Amino acid sequence: MVALPDIGPLLWDIVRNVALVGIGAYLTTRLPSIRRALTASEYRLFDRLILAMVFGAFSAFGNWIGIPVMGSFANTRIVGPVAGGLLGGPLAGIGAGIIGAIPRYFMGGFTMWAAVLANIAAGCISGMVRKKCGAQRINLKVALATAVLCELVLKVLVLTLSKPFSAAWELEKVIALPTIIANSLAVGLFIYIVRDVFAEQEKAQARSAQQAIRMLQQTSGFMHKGLNRDTAGNVARIIYRETNAAAVAITDTEKVLAFVGAGADHHRPGQPILTEATKQAIKDRRTIIINNKNEVGCPTKGCQLTAVVAVPLIVSDELVGAIKLYKTDNEVISSYEAELIRGIADFLSLQLAQRKLVEQQMLLAQAEYNMLKAQINPHFLFNTLGTIRAMTRIDPGTARALIKDLSDFLRRVLNREEEITSLREELETVRIYVRIQRERFQDRLRFFEHIPEELLDCRVPVFSLQPLVENAVKHGVSPKKTGGTVILRAWKDQDDLCIAVEDDGVGFAAAKREAGGGIGLYNVHKRLQILYGNKYGLRIESAEKEGTRVIVRLPEARAGVVA
Repeated sequence: MVALPDIGPLLWDIVRNVALVGIGAYLTTRLPSIRRALTASEYRLFDRLILAMVFGAFSAFGNWIGIPVMGSFANTRIVGPVAGGLLGGPLAGIGAGIIGAIPRYFMGGFTMWAAVLANIAAGCISGMVRKKCGAQRINLKVALATAVLCELVLKVLVLTLSKPFSAAWELEKVIALPTIIANSLAVGLFIYIVRDVFAEQEKAQARSAQQAIRMLQQTSGFMHKGLNRDTAGNVARIIYRETNAAAVAITDTEKVLAFVGAGADHHRPGQPILTEATKQAIKDRRTIIINNKNEVGCPTKGCQLTAVVAVPLIVSDELVGAIKLYKTDNEVISSYEAELIRGIADFLSLQLAQRKLVEQQMLLAQAEYNMLKAQINPHFLFNTLGTIRAMTRIDPGTARALIKDLSDFLRRVLNREEEITSLREELETVRIYVRIQRERFQDRLRFFEHIPEELLDCRVPVFSLQPLVENAVKHGVSPKKTGGTVILRAWKDQDDLCIAVEDDGVGFAAAKREAGGGIGLYNVHKRLQILYGNKYGLRIESAEKEGTRVIVRLPEARAGVVA
């Protein structure tokens, strides 16, 4: 019966070395640059080279703490390339294997070539495992299996390449089991520690996301009132409260709008911008990150600000200001803080852009309204004045009534400054217009209203119905020798207010041929869409010789129905 070697002391020495590797792994993963390289969502070449050097150093360290055994070494050298390949892919694994193989080459021994080749092979095998499984599937089970496989490859190479074979065999009988167990545990420990880094990173990202969401929710709506000292002050206080900043400031392109925190005694709202960092961010229209007090550039002696991230606020390619986060006591701006301020700046810029768009829409709506007022059909005025002149000879009373109606109509259309009115008021404008036209058309024009009483207090745009009634009279009823009927209806459709102007005139096709330079339905439709959105506006239903129906759809909630 062959006696088994006593592997207890050797196993204990190797486990002690594994503990050293574990301590080194823990300390290394605390370094910011290593954490960034390990947790990068997409590895750049630079990240892979960093990982190759780090895990190569662990492989070299494994050589250094190796235990001499029968002319060779029992060590943890293979841990570096295996962990490097699993965490960084083939480039990091092979790079770590080569770095760890170099000192092993110079250490010599009859197993030198087998150890060198196995070290590089381990990095390649583990890198291919990561490539096949993907980063998310590299768990403790996969790590242990990969480490055992790489150790077996090492044993095979030692037995195949090392001479004499008998010495290699005797060596492996002593160190095979301890090194397989210990190095597999070391790889598993390394992966566990790094996975803990990933978990911390995910928790930090979750906290960061919650923090960003809180700030966005709290700052939402402020910039709709524009960038001024009040809105900037509210936003700056929220950011200061929610972050670990020593100070937060918001400026326009020339002066401070808000400043909260350290340095508020001399960085006062209304004063010119003091720091060179802010001036540089505004001048270059780019984010500036400075972690040096002198480069922050505050001219005030004794200013506590030692670091800053300054992000420009750009709206529609127009620079409107900057937002800044400061640190004191030689603290530095972290990459997370820089990205957070960039995100807030983008959000505030978007709010300012939305405000600018709303202002432009309101100006456009006002311009459309002014255009409608300017487009009052001159033929309507001439015809009305002609009717009045005729009536003064045969019916002075009717002539006086027409003059009053015409005066009231022109006053309503030309002198009203408000954009929105009640349906009751808009109907009165329509009735005045219809009274004037009835004197001209006599019994050829018939007009009816079907408006529920509860809808009369709805809010509608000024001058939104009269152009539709005029269109019905001019292009629907007037061309017919026998005249026709115009009906005005209103009803609720779920959350919308609908108003229809119907006529039994010549229909759309004929109206389209006869249309001249009068008030177009397009301007009314476009104006309503500017005010309420593309869901709203006009819908035209028409058939030749059967009449036309124009339906106005408005948001009832915005119309403000009074219960």
